[in-house]
Amino acid sequence: MAYNTGTDPTLAELISRYWVPKVYSKQVIEHTKSRLVVAESVNHDYERELKVGDQVYIPCTTEPSTSDVTPGTQITASDVTTTGKSISVTNWKGVLTELSEMAKIEDHVGYLSKTAVSQSYAILKAVDTALGALFSTLAGSSVYGADGQELTDDIILTLMQYLDEGDVPEDDRCIITDPSNKVDLLKIDKFVRNDYVRQPVVPRGQFGLIYNMQVKITNNLTAATTGNYGVMMHRDALAAVVQKTPYSQMIVEPKYHRILFQTKVIYGVGELRDTFGRAFYTHKS
Repeated sequence: MAYNTGTDPTLAELISRYWVPKVYSKQVIEHTKSRLVVAESVNHDYERELKVGDQVYIPCTTEPSTSDVTPGTQITASDVTTTGKSISVTNWKGVLTELSEMAKIEDHVGYLSKTAVSQSYAILKAVDTALGALFSTLAGSSVYGADGQELTDDIILTLMQYLDEGDVPEDDRCIITDPSNKVDLLKIDKFVRNDYVRQPVVPRGQFGLIYNMQVKITNNLTAATTGNYGVMMHRDALAAVVQKTPYSQMIVEPKYHRILFQTKVIYGVGELRDTFGRAFYTHKS
């Protein structure tokens, strides 16, 4: 079948009417959102602050201290400012695939659907992996436990105590780990018994709840030696700034008899509050 003939509308008409890139871009974004695990668990509040440039500056505060009230005496003012944080938006990742212009339109649509899944996963993995690399830097780079350890109830309680003692809010906490710890969690009664579990398992990488914390499973963790670096953290421990959300482009190259499909993203990641999370070793072997 020639390139410009066949069932109406032809492939050339679809291209000229922007049908292909619009549908393809929508598929990429939908698949990316459905597979989000680490990136959705961190702070995105500062994305709106970045209009131009490559850095976001984030002011930080400390807890003020109280004083006894004495009539006729002014309460001592507290300085709640401390060294701020900055996130550099210097990561620009992309993925490219191609399709011969001789492909039939039926095969073309099927290819687009499968490629959207593949490209969205590649983009997601880049962002998630960059955030996962920061897990071991939390809590002054103090990783709890021994490499290759089984995730037990005692470990979870110890990590939770660390956050509690640091006055970390209980809302928006989560545990992010790998499939090896998923098996360990299934051995913990408090995770699987109906009288403990109050919320069913939900999609997007969320495995369940324990101690009011979402448990999320991913393969995109940074490797230690035997296991990986998992984490228990509050969303404010880390931040992601996506300056340009995943966007798709279609490039027709008649000279090379092909059509290129590429997806790109511009983003930055960084640590916000060091004490709002702590890494632990996973069980993977």
